[in-house]
Amino acid sequence: MSSNLQKEFPQSHNEDLDKDTPSQNCLERNAEHITDRLGMAQEEIQRLTHKLQMKEKELSNLDSALEKAQLEIGKLKEKDEQTVLVSLLDTIDLQKAKEHNQRLDQEILALRSRVRSLDSEKKFLGEMVEKLKAGMSESPKNKQLGNHSPEKSVGAEQRVKVF
Repeated sequence: MSSNLQKEFPQSHNEDLDKDTPSQNCLERNAEHITDRLGMAQEEIQRLTHKLQMKEKELSNLDSALEKAQLEIGKLKEKDEQTVLVSLLDTIDLQKAKEHNQRLDQEILALRSRVRSLDSEKKFLGEMVEKLKAGMSESPKNKQLGNHSPEKSVGAEQRVKVF
């Protein structure tokens, strides 16, 4: 019986193996297919991880560039504000200078008018002096009395009155 069992057992075992062989082949194919898919998934994960790292690096570079640009904009705004302030101060200074020049122009015009007035008065007085001198030298009394006559002082007093 034991030899009978041995004969049957290997045969039944072989039959089981024969029955299992298609199932086993199917399982092996499924395992290979799953292994292939797993490999492709791992490659896809590596590719996407690399892509993500590149994007993170690019984002970091862009953040850095943005920060630098914001600092530069801040500096430009500050410089622009200073330029506007300087321009405003220059405008105020220019306005003050114009007002000062206008006052000086008015003073110059007043002084010129005063100089013309004084020149006219000088001319008038000069003519009066010439007339008085001429009148004194033609006067017969002045000729007889000479330069020390009391009338000369009277004439001088008269001149003073004319002024």
